[in-house]
Amino acid sequence: MASVHIIRHKPIPIFASTAEVVITYDDTQVARLVEPSGNVGTQYPNELGAEWFGTIENLSAGLARGGANWGDVYKTDVLWTTPSGRRDDCAAYRDAFNAIYAPMSSAATGCELKSNRMARFTHPEGFPDPRALFEVEIKAIKGEDISFGDGKIEYGAWTDHQPSGASVMHVDDRGNIATTLGGDLKRETEFVLEQYAKKLAADTVDFKTQTVYLEALVAIDDDPAAIWARIETVRDAIANYFGDHRPAGKIYAVSRIPNLDGVVELQPRCVTGDVAIDRSDHIADGFSTWTAIRRQGVSEVLISGVGGDDAAAILNAIDAHIKAAGGAGLKENGVFNNAYIVAAESSAASRERLATFNDQFSGYYTGVAPSGRTAQFVPGFMRDNHICGISNRTIFAG
Repeated sequence: MASVHIIRHKPIPIFASTAEVVITYDDTQVARLVEPSGNVGTQYPNELGAEWFGTIENLSAGLARGGANWGDVYKTDVLWTTPSGRRDDCAAYRDAFNAIYAPMSSAATGCELKSNRMARFTHPEGFPDPRALFEVEIKAIKGEDISFGDGKIEYGAWTDHQPSGASVMHVDDRGNIATTLGGDLKRETEFVLEQYAKKLAADTVDFKTQTVYLEALVAIDDDPAAIWARIETVRDAIANYFGDHRPAGKIYAVSRIPNLDGVVELQPRCVTGDVAIDRSDHIADGFSTWTAIRRQGVSEVLISGVGGDDAAAILNAIDAHIKAAGGAGLKENGVFNNAYIVAAESSAASRERLATFNDQFSGYYTGVAPSGRTAQFVPGFMRDNHICGISNRTIFAG
């Protein structure tokens, strides 16, 4: 009989250090998911190499709590603090980080990186720790009959497709690397979606109908006044593309994406094989409010980004979505929360906004262990009247 056990290691009021989920499907297959909360390496000097080494140490400890190591990591999210509004500064930062990312990871962990990756420059305000040059979140999986690589997790009877984030960067008809389509954001978004569809079709994925989640980053530092016009353009392009098969998802502004000439970066999640996709009947902010992956007595529910001005109210809304999808609720079934704080006009005001958010957030979880979490400052989340937002991933038997 299917079962799901969630272990929240070393919880504090706002997050658990590591979320470990032990899943047994009706067909007796067992999977263990290990997800440390977002980590920084500020115990070392304020320099990219030193902080990446410290982050690796901290994430390694988080993995070990769930009995995993870096060889089990299938997904990596890299959140860079924006060094300045200058494109050249961002390029130098990106290149310096990328130069150390894989070599130091392999040297420090003894494991070859097999995970996909998505990176972005979030905002000059950065993260809850103001000294952090970046924050990193990873996900790991273990199971006797489970393997992964090239953005896919193979369960045998079904496949979880989680490719790396992609922008408009491509090789054109002349064999040159193109980094822009010349400013047509609608076409840029459509192009990225079309490229995913072509790539995933090789793995027998029907991209329009089998996408369960889509994360969209919209870069705005080259033209901050265009933030909401750009977000609406991307939102409309996504809605038009998927039509009646809207995935859950989130869309938010960032300073820049790694392709510094691009505006939008997307990352989908798709599933194929012996698995069913269940979608909410409600659309909010361009996405299904939730989608569920149902298989052999287990449901994984992906909640779209919910924004507002009160973290507790947002968490209550997420709780209602989980119950609508068949779960007991956020406190019982929640695995991971991704939190977004919309930066205010000054650093002091931004930090005050974060403190209020954390008070509301921890108040919601009073008396129970919270899910894992990562948090970041961003220029905007989902809608222009939101000052914060949260998205969630939940797993339960049923």
